[in-house]
Amino acid sequence: MKNQRSTKHVFTLIELLVVIAIIAILAAILFPVFAQAREKARAISCLSNLRQIGMATMQYIQDYDETYPLGYVWKDGGSDSEWGGTMYTISLGPYLQKLGAVGSDVVNSGLTTGSIFVCPSAGKPNKNPDGNPFSPANLIGQSYSMNKSALTGNAWTSIRQSDGSNLNLFMPVSLSSLNQPASLVAFADSAVIQAGNVTAQGGGACASQSASDASANCGPFNNLTPEAWKPISDRAAAWDFDVPGNNTGNGDYGRGRRPYGRHMNKINCVFADGHAKAVNANSLRAKVGSADDIWHNYTN
Repeated sequence: MKNQRSTKHVFTLIELLVVIAIIAILAAILFPVFAQAREKARAISCLSNLRQIGMATMQYIQDYDETYPLGYVWKDGGSDSEWGGTMYTISLGPYLQKLGAVGSDVVNSGLTTGSIFVCPSAGKPNKNPDGNPFSPANLIGQSYSMNKSALTGNAWTSIRQSDGSNLNLFMPVSLSSLNQPASLVAFADSAVIQAGNVTAQGGGACASQSASDASANCGPFNNLTPEAWKPISDRAAAWDFDVPGNNTGNGDYGRGRRPYGRHMNKINCVFADGHAKAVNANSLRAKVGSADDIWHNYTN
């Protein structure tokens, strides 16, 4: 019987190159999809954080005569003049399961352990907005801030104490003082935005914050590009952020603290009635008092 030699098929170089090219094309298609899926998961976790903050706020105002928590308070003078101050995060602490441990400076991103006030998508901070390293180095920062112009009097109030010191506060507002709580952002994703990314608002502030004010200072703020903003520090937003049309000189407008669309140009927010949802960063351009305005407690 004649021996029959078996033959083995081997890949040619061309075939190997074709397979490699197909794998590379599939990877180029799928990797961005995987990255988007991971970011979507982080955005959902972030929104859950804000939903819990909203629920805590609703519990707080029920216990305190329908008044929102203090934005920020610090003590000047007296026996403990070095006291670093406190902020809304501490006020809401008893209503939250995962506040996180705090350092001595609880205002300027003083959290030192994982906290509900840290967005999973926020990059780990390595410096303060002034460029100096975090001190102590174990600070992890925070990434949610209060809408100062909506939930506080938006100006310092000093209260004299019996020991001769002053308590300096951003006084809270009541629920009844808000025009449309369900359409007003209370807390949101925020960051300290690079100065070159924040376009000036024009000639001045929308002082009246009125829906009938036709001034350019009341918007629409078409010269803003919030979708292009980049942060100096993604977790050093401190307690407050400012919004267009609010350049009154009473706070931190010049510090670059802004709502920040870190979730594919979406800003996760909790509204003054406690519900949470993602909004488009371009909503910051809306005219004060218009149907699209969710950032100002405007008057009719």
